[in-house]
Amino acid sequence: MSLIAKASGGSKFPILEAGSYPAMCYAIVDIGQQYNKTFNNYAQKVIFMWELPGEEIEIEGEMKPRAISETYTNSLGEKANLRKMLENWRGRAFTQEEMDGFDLRNVLGKACMISVVHGTKSDGSPYAKVGSVSKMPKGMSVPQKTTNALILFDLDAPDALENLQKLPEWVQNRIKESETYKEKMRPDASVVEARNDDFAVIDASEDCPF
Repeated sequence: MSLIAKASGGSKFPILEAGSYPAMCYAIVDIGQQYNKTFNNYAQKVIFMWELPGEEIEIEGEMKPRAISETYTNSLGEKANLRKMLENWRGRAFTQEEMDGFDLRNVLGKACMISVVHGTKSDGSPYAKVGSVSKMPKGMSVPQKTTNALILFDLDAPDALENLQKLPEWVQNRIKESETYKEKMRPDASVVEARNDDFAVIDASEDCPF
C-alpha cells in the first residue's frame, strides 16, 4: 500500500492570518508519482489536510471549520520533511521499526498545533501555508471528533479511479498530473486485488495508535 511511509483559481475566503492554530487531521490523500522540476525526477507525494476548529467560515449556508493542507514526499528518510513533521507532531523520534513502515492512517483524527505562515504566489498575491506542525500543548483541548469525515485515499487501489470523484476538484487535478494516474489510464493497465481500506471514510471515533 502506497500510504505506508518508508526510510487553480483564488479562494473566495479571506486569507488566514499568520499564527498558531489548533488543528485536526481529517484527510490523507496519496497523489502518486509527481514530477519535480527542480530535481528533474519523480517522487511519491501525499497530501495532508487539517481542519481548524477555532476558525469557522460559512459554506453554502453552513458554518464549517477552515482547512489547510500541505504536500509531502512520502518518505521517512533522514532529511525528509514528512519525517520531521511527524516527529514534531508526535513529540518523539521514530523507532527503527517504525521507519521500516509507518502507517500514515495512524494520524487521522489526531490533533496538533499548526503554524501558519504567508507565502507569495507567482502573480504576487499572498497565500497561507503550513509553516510547521507540532504536538498539542498540555491543557489545550480540541473537539472529540472532526467536523469533516476522515478520509484515506490510496491511488494504488484498483478502484481508485472510481473513488477519485469523491475528492475535492483541486486534489483530483493534482492526482491527474501524476505518472501513477497516467499509468492507470493506459488501456493495458493490469488489475490487482482490491483492499477494503484503499479508500475509506472513517468513523472519527475510531482510536488508532499514534
